[in-house]
Amino acid sequence: MENYVGLAGWAFLPSFVTNVIQSIWYSIKYPVNSAAKPAANTPKYRRHYNRIYCGVVLAYLAYTIAEVDRALPTNAYDYLDLGFHTFSQKQLRTNFRKASLLYHPDKVGQVGQDTFVRIRAAHEILSDPVLKIAYDRFGPDVVICSTCKTNRDYVNTGLTSYYPFYFGSGLVLALMSVVGKGQFGRYWRFVVLFSMAALELIMVTRPEPLWVLSWIMPNRVTFEQVIILHQIFVSSFIAISQIGPILVPSKEQEKSNTKELIDRLELLTAISNAESIGQLQSVFDVFRGDEECMTQLKRQMGMMALDSRLTQDQLLNETRNAVQRRLWQRKTA
Repeated sequence: MENYVGLAGWAFLPSFVTNVIQSIWYSIKYPVNSAAKPAANTPKYRRHYNRIYCGVVLAYLAYTIAEVDRALPTNAYDYLDLGFHTFSQKQLRTNFRKASLLYHPDKVGQVGQDTFVRIRAAHEILSDPVLKIAYDRFGPDVVICSTCKTNRDYVNTGLTSYYPFYFGSGLVLALMSVVGKGQFGRYWRFVVLFSMAALELIMVTRPEPLWVLSWIMPNRVTFEQVIILHQIFVSSFIAISQIGPILVPSKEQEKSNTKELIDRLELLTAISNAESIGQLQSVFDVFRGDEECMTQLKRQMGMMALDSRLTQDQLLNETRNAVQRRLWQRKTA
């Protein structure tokens, strides 16, 4: 259920939050009815939207990764307050006695019964070398195997949970490639998927955890590291699909942007070459119905009106100064 909620969040939250942030930013930066405020669907408006959108997507990506780490249940080491691979059997027995006394139902009642049961299960797992290795690699689900006796048995059982994620992810990527969705970086997504599969296979079959991942996630057991890596892959895949085309436009998008730029230059050239109201009216007729072009026309007309007003004010000042000089000459003559 949480996975579906997360996918739904990716579907609408980034665009919704981006629109809200852009609206608030524009309301603060530009006065009401300001001509400088970028109109919707103009290049400047889209440029601002894309920048905010990329920031929102990256922030949501960081949140989803942090959330999966936070939502991981308490592991056997935490129940007994033990360090991962840094405890002795004496310390295990001592911490088990302390935790058992602290959460024993005779002392805390039924409230601590569930915790007490988990503490006993954690002690059973960590005191058995074979169960401990199986737990570290595959988590609590594999240790309940009733037919498993050796490390090989637990590995074979644990790998049954290894295949579905990668087969399912590979199938989704293949279907998206067939239907033409998520084309950006599709080759590298397959490369990363196969690389992750190889990395996880190494993690669950080697006797000791990888020191690099233990350095990055020091408080996480191997099976918890795998869960986090799965979330990183899925969330990064979605994030790159959303912001990739913005950061690295395709050739079709570049052609579209170039055509749009040429159209704008033609529009401004037509306005600057217009010498009469009739010619300006013909320019309006050509671009009428195109909201973006009409917005550019209105702005350019505003600039032309301002330039005309400044020119008139300059001529008025020059005339006033000339009249004052003549009056002064008459008085002094």
